[in-house]
Order: sequence, then structure tokens, then C-alpha cells
Amino acid sequence: MKKRTSIVDNLFTNSVSTSSILSIGDTENAALKFKGIAIQKQNPVFSKRDEETFNYPLFKRDTNWPVTKMLVNKSTTHHKGSIHVANVASIGVSSSSLLQIGNLTRVYAEARVKHFRKLQDTSESF
Repeated sequence: MKKRTSIVDNLFTNSVSTSSILSIGDTENAALKFKGIAIQKQNPVFSKRDEETFNYPLFKRDTNWPVTKMLVNKSTTHHKGSIHVANVASIGVSSSSLLQIGNLTRVYAEARVKHFRKLQDTSESF
């Protein structure tokens, strides 16, 4: 990968969180992995019992990456020795995401989120 200088005049990002990267400049490899639990409750009281759900089988499974069978020959010509970006504004970079200004050779990004919705038993009210 031919190296170039990245010049950024103005960058505003409100937040970068949970296995995410904001990168200015060239990067050879980026590997991002996020595992999360989303619990929505009708009665917003959480206990130790809610924390037990973090050991969910979804997070133990092997990743099924697609098998690449076709090779692609690529030729890139950089007409300038630098990447110039005037303005970037983003609300956020989250859950195994990447905001990259510059060259990137390989990226592996994986996000696994298990959603739970816990509603109160309403059968007694009828």
C-alpha cells in the first residue's frame, strides 16, 4: 500500500464507543468485534438476574465469514501524495464501526447483539 498524508481541516464526532475506531491516516488492518445485550423492560428495574443473560450462546458461536472464491486484480493510481478532507461531521461511531480517512487494506468487523424484551404478565387483569 502506497502511503499518503491525510490532511483534515475540521472533524466533529459526537462519540466513538463500543469497539469502534476513528482513524486518520493509513491503516494496514482493522479488526473490530462487539458483543452486546439489549434489554428492554416494561418495568425499568434491573437486577443481578438480568446480568446472567450475558452468557448467551450467540456469543460463543464461530463466525461464518463468506468464502472468497474469486480473486480480483486491482490497480490504483494516486494522483496526489495527500488526502485532503475539508469537513467531516458525524453523530457517532458505534458497535464495531470504523470512520477512516486514509488508506485501509483489510477490515474485519463483527457485531453481535442479542435483544430481549421483558414485558409484565397482564393475564391477571382480564
